[in-house]
Amino acid sequence: MNSKLNFKKLLEDNLLQAHDSEDIKIVLSGQYEKAFELLKDAEATGLFPALVGPPGVGKTILCRYFAQHRAKEQKNTNFYWLTMDESIKPSHLLGSFDPALTLQKGFCIESFNSGPLLKSMLTGGTFLANEINRATEYSQNTLLEPLEERSIGIPHLGRIKAKNDFFFICAMNLEELAGTHRLSEALKDRIKIWIRLTYPDKATELEIIRINLPEHFTVSEAELDLIYQIIEATRKNKTEIEIPASIRAGIAMAKLLGRKRALENEKAVKENASINVLLSDIVKNVLIGSIKPRPGIISDDIIEMLIKKILGT
Repeated sequence: MNSKLNFKKLLEDNLLQAHDSEDIKIVLSGQYEKAFELLKDAEATGLFPALVGPPGVGKTILCRYFAQHRAKEQKNTNFYWLTMDESIKPSHLLGSFDPALTLQKGFCIESFNSGPLLKSMLTGGTFLANEINRATEYSQNTLLEPLEERSIGIPHLGRIKAKNDFFFICAMNLEELAGTHRLSEALKDRIKIWIRLTYPDKATELEIIRINLPEHFTVSEAELDLIYQIIEATRKNKTEIEIPASIRAGIAMAKLLGRKRALENEKAVKENASINVLLSDIVKNVLIGSIKPRPGIISDDIIEMLIKKILGT
């Protein structure tokens, strides 16, 4: 009994409310500044945008930051998002009738649990359809009426109109990646602003890594440069690597290296290994799950080659 009460308290204490303001760490320079301005232009003109780019370039965090900015500007803190995949059904977006309540009260408003898209429409909030091209066309079609007519038909309840402030954003990976579906022509026609994001320039990417390091971790500029060289090498090797290392991989390497540096004076790391030796082990542990080799290519072989070429170990 106590464990149930403790879990309930933990759930209540950690439940993010719509009005909670998260500390979103973001670098608004280069392509990200331009993308942010385009999102603001889209909102001002009532056009719905899409962010398109490879995994890990910051599409989702940029959308979250924009929603937070929009909440401060308009005093509307409602932000809902759903990460799409093949299991997503229209009910996940719109909501569904609670079976027990429906038996008691019938198909009425009190029996209906609204989904995140419908909540956003009703409150005039921001809705992010993340990884939208991982959803099937069947689920994608649920978005057609909200994006064209700003309304949606709910069986047994009728047609529901969205508030004027309702704003829709979608984010997607490149269509050529495995696991994605083509957007239907009807849906593409309703998305009017296409914002391309690629891997950022070196200065921007290093700044992103820096702001994501814990304050007590110290990683030198020379060490950050080595990390960037490794990440960049995976992106240039298009013949062997289908999906290269993202910004997240660079952050992970820097955090692990910072952790090692923080422990240098402790017994576990008294040998004070050289940066190349420390980073070699870190690279192996991070890249093995951060890159996707092309068919017939072994990840370990690519990683060993990168380590030897850049770190010389």
